[in-house]
Amino acid sequence: MNARKSQDERPSLCVINHNGEHYLVETLESALAQGDRFREILLVDDASQDESLNIVRERFPSVKVLQIPENLGPAEARNRAFSGASSDRIVFLDNDVCMDVDCVDRLQQALDEHPLAVAAMPCVLFARRRDVVQYTGGEAHFLGLMSLHDEGRPVRLLETKTRRIGSIVTACFLLDRSRWGRERPFDESFFIYLEDHDFGLRSRLLGHDILSVPSARCFHREGTPGLSLRKTGRYADKRLECLIRNRWLIVLKNYSLRSLLLLAPVFAVYELCQVLVVIKKGWLLPWMNAATWILKNAAAVMNRRKVIQRKRRRPDRELLTGGPIPFREELAGSRLERLGRAGLEGLCAFYWKLIARFV
Repeated sequence: MNARKSQDERPSLCVINHNGEHYLVETLESALAQGDRFREILLVDDASQDESLNIVRERFPSVKVLQIPENLGPAEARNRAFSGASSDRIVFLDNDVCMDVDCVDRLQQALDEHPLAVAAMPCVLFARRRDVVQYTGGEAHFLGLMSLHDEGRPVRLLETKTRRIGSIVTACFLLDRSRWGRERPFDESFFIYLEDHDFGLRSRLLGHDILSVPSARCFHREGTPGLSLRKTGRYADKRLECLIRNRWLIVLKNYSLRSLLLLAPVFAVYELCQVLVVIKKGWLLPWMNAATWILKNAAAVMNRRKVIQRKRRRPDRELLTGGPIPFREELAGSRLERLGRAGLEGLCAFYWKLIARFV
């Protein structure tokens, strides 16, 4: 392989930013320190109201800027990066993530060795506790949520072999556009939260593979100001609304009709429990906003469903898993809530065991 061809095959790095002024200097300095690994560095700015753009223009003139004048969310920002990048391999990076020096090389190698894979993600470590894993990917829990791999595991106990996974977390990942095709990968209607899980589940539904590359490492800081639970210590209304609504979107669009019918009884129980929780915690307004959005956009959701189901290449039994319900510990603080959680998990596990082979 000659040097010119090697240069042309370098990936683009696309940093997704919204009000990330406190993160961007460290993130971009880390990226630029990686020398000529990237063909270009593109910052997609999603209508930041802080000093993000001034910081980039003054301190990082080599970074290209794609500015979105209206806050449309990370799904739309990634889609614009997907369309605007000059390389077919694109590294997507959230503004609060820094990569280890060989992270991209390891992700590239993993895709080279797995021709059916469209995307690969590294092990994500807490930036302030680099000896602890935040996650290495996920699986598609049948309730419409993502079950995380290796959450909270000490790095010293981590298995580093590359493996196929059921879904992806998009804090940092490499996407091969030539394998995916020209269709925009992310559903912009999600705005924020679970848009990565939707992409991961849909990728596998369409017959692609997704890889976890634990030997590649990146470091994740506190998240989106005003929304991140680690940053605020509480659930913002917008976060709650999007989490509730987007879970419903994932199920309605991506699950087969057979799966929807088989899972209807356990979904009914889960939704009832969810309503009781939101009432108890004073979250009824975000739940109502989520339900209203689904009703208003039902026709568009069903049209999107038809398109996805026509392209299906794998049955749900190859995509969905059981196991513990993905659950934030903050949601079950009292003894009664913990008992309710245990009862719901037992019921869901029993029901999934009964019907898993038939979905």
